[in-house]
Amino acid sequence: MLKTVQSAFQSRISRHILLTDTERDALSRLEGQAVALGKRDHVFSDSKPNDRIAIMRSGWAVSRVRSDGNQTTISQIFMAGDIIGLSDIGLNRPPHETTMQTDGSVHLLSRKALCDFGAQHPRLFALILSLASLDATALNDRLHAITRYSAEDRLMHFLLTIKAKSEQISEHASDRFPLPLSQKEIGDALGLTDIYVNRLLRGLQKSGQLSLTRPNVKINERSVWATRLNFQDRYAALDFSWAS
Repeated sequence: MLKTVQSAFQSRISRHILLTDTERDALSRLEGQAVALGKRDHVFSDSKPNDRIAIMRSGWAVSRVRSDGNQTTISQIFMAGDIIGLSDIGLNRPPHETTMQTDGSVHLLSRKALCDFGAQHPRLFALILSLASLDATALNDRLHAITRYSAEDRLMHFLLTIKAKSEQISEHASDRFPLPLSQKEIGDALGLTDIYVNRLLRGLQKSGQLSLTRPNVKINERSVWATRLNFQDRYAALDFSWAS
């Protein structure tokens, strides 16, 4: 008998609740058919009205805030299993552009379809909102790190966060995790120049704290970093007992 392979979206939800057959079917219908997108393709453009939500089926995507002089800030990073657009659901157009960071696929559905799903499956909808809230909390943590931490500490915090999130997506335990971001893009997420990021990464590698084998990263002193920064793994701290 062939083993049924869950999507990343269902796998992530299954970490927190035991899904019924009805709920699995409902999630499968919600995901629908995936559309393949290439690296740099738009998921959402900030120049066009859009009332849809995107479910990441595979790959990575990022949201960027652009300013004059073509300066950019990477505000959100999405992986397979994430939903894009929940934080913008009250706006008539996406406030920032979201593009694919790697080749991948997404499913786009209307906000009304998500609302109808919520009415029919309130427990699943509550969990989806809870999972989305983790990204908002992690973003607040990154903002605190950017404004209060040294450059090295904010880079460490960023890498710990990416590692923590990737563990919620992957079904296979590993001490390595992918990081398909250039040094400039890491700087865009942390308010640092690419030259500074390069210097910090080389320093962490030289001291043996970090190993880089592109596109994968290994934090060799994860517990030491976590203690040093009082790092809180928001993705592992989800409490959904109130809705069980």
